[in-house]
Amino acid sequence: MTGARRTAGDRRAQLVEIGLQLLPTTPVQDLTVDEVARRAGISRSLLFHYFATKSDYYTAVLEAAAALLRDHVAPRPGTPPTGTLPAMLDRFLSWVETYRDSYVAFVRGAHAGDPEIAAVYEGTREQLVEVALAAVALEDTPHDRQLVRSWFAFAESLVLQWTQQPTMTRAELLALVTDVLTRLTARPDRARQPAPPPPAPPPADPPPC
Repeated sequence: MTGARRTAGDRRAQLVEIGLQLLPTTPVQDLTVDEVARRAGISRSLLFHYFATKSDYYTAVLEAAAALLRDHVAPRPGTPPTGTLPAMLDRFLSWVETYRDSYVAFVRGAHAGDPEIAAVYEGTREQLVEVALAAVALEDTPHDRQLVRSWFAFAESLVLQWTQQPTMTRAELLALVTDVLTRLTARPDRARQPAPPPPAPPPADPPPC
């Protein structure tokens, strides 16, 4: 189907999909336009007909990857969000295990001040924070959102370190991260809910490649 005519939207989607296929082994900033064009069966110059700059293309791939991450981590449609934190964290961990180099580059690019990467990263983080707020039945107040945002930074850092050098079991990691959020958000006027035991979460769907 390489030679079939495509609409502009179809071609853009194809090029983004190629970028997503390469992400498990290649951080987005390291994608080469020549390789993407070769896989799409088009010339390098034609790729720039659909994306004005390499930065535009990289941003489109990042936005698509971020949407897949959010969909992968969030509870399945129809699942009550309360109590789903361990499974949510397990799916996040699986994602980072699959896309570790790309995720590290994503975080570093955002923290280095790249405005386009930072915008995608911050939007993704806030949506994952919303999922965590619902999972532990917290109101989305500025106070609780700030606490959960700080917790996410801790959880993200620990997961990235653990995937490089595991110093505890997977179950211990999930239990620790869950308990930290429970303790961090506990208040005297809110009955403390004990952290759920760290049962083996149900097998997570593998992250899309």
